[in-house]
Amino acid sequence: MENKNGESRIPVEEVIRQLDSLLAENRGEDGEKHLYYWLEQAKKDGDWRGELTIQNELMGYHRTSRKETLGLKAVERGIQLIQEYGLEETVTGGTTYLNGATTLKAFGRTEAAMPYYRKAEEIYHRYLEEGDYRMAGLYNNLGLAWKDMGEFEKARDYYGKALTVMEKLPGGEMELAVTWVNLAGLYETWEKDLDRREEQTGFCMRKAWTYLNAPGYPENGYYAFTCTKCAPEFGHFGYFSMQRELEQRAARIYGREQADERA
Repeated sequence: MENKNGESRIPVEEVIRQLDSLLAENRGEDGEKHLYYWLEQAKKDGDWRGELTIQNELMGYHRTSRKETLGLKAVERGIQLIQEYGLEETVTGGTTYLNGATTLKAFGRTEAAMPYYRKAEEIYHRYLEEGDYRMAGLYNNLGLAWKDMGEFEKARDYYGKALTVMEKLPGGEMELAVTWVNLAGLYETWEKDLDRREEQTGFCMRKAWTYLNAPGYPENGYYAFTCTKCAPEFGHFGYFSMQRELEQRAARIYGREQADERA
């Protein structure tokens, strides 16, 4: 059951905090067990709001863990919940549509994802300010989706929108780095002239490197995750020393946090 204020009965903020801590320590399997424990608790309590939060977290987790069956199951149940409880035209509903679409795309179902992306975009434009950080996440994911669909100009435009939002927000360096890496991938696929392609991809990767080395960059789990995500792309484009540096930074952060946990 929900409490009298209509809030989740399970401690969702603490659940997510603990999950973030586990993932920051590179303890993915423990994070998965943690989520499924609280999913069962929410179901036992009849806490549909708490269950919806967990289903959204599971979508993201299984995109990373590459567990397709479980990821798609979380998408199906999450969308079922927002439809069943009348949240389809809310920001919560939009976020669930976005998470569902991104999960479908991650498992090669981009065409099936597009209606959910469009629904999320419609809701976010209705209820969020253009400078809201969630708009940047939407734009970045739509850029990736349009690239998959072969709509390269649309992909470029959406990446540009993501950059515009994040450049105005404090602490957006990691998202900016990821977007520039995404742009490099777009130009590699789109640009046919080899010299022009090398120029464009090189510019994008150098921009990404600049943001990953922004003064005072946070040596925390999210930074380590971003390094891990970007490092292979630097290697792909021939920036092997940068790849090694990012891998070493991530390993150092994960190692330190695991040592702190044991202490």
